[in-house]
Amino acid sequence: MLTSWGDPEPNPVADLEKLAAGLDCQRYAVSLVTAAGRRPHLHITNRTATQLTENIYAADGWFWWGWAERISRVADLTLAAEAITRVLRTMDAG
Repeated sequence: MLTSWGDPEPNPVADLEKLAAGLDCQRYAVSLVTAAGRRPHLHITNRTATQLTENIYAADGWFWWGWAERISRVADLTLAAEAITRVLRTMDAG
């Protein structure tokens, strides 16, 4: 549940935009969702396997998976991008 994640970052949109910039936009479709009444999040989809999709949030100094598990500290953009890539990648043929 979102409330178990604690407080959103002071500027979660800026943190999510920085994370989005660190992802391969040729491999992943990345959308920043800022719907009224919802926490801002990134919606990320693997372009070659669209069933591989995740929502990523920023709260309490961490990036979070949609299932409320921590990914990495907001300050560690590289670690977060690597974890997201690992979860959403497809195995290359061969």
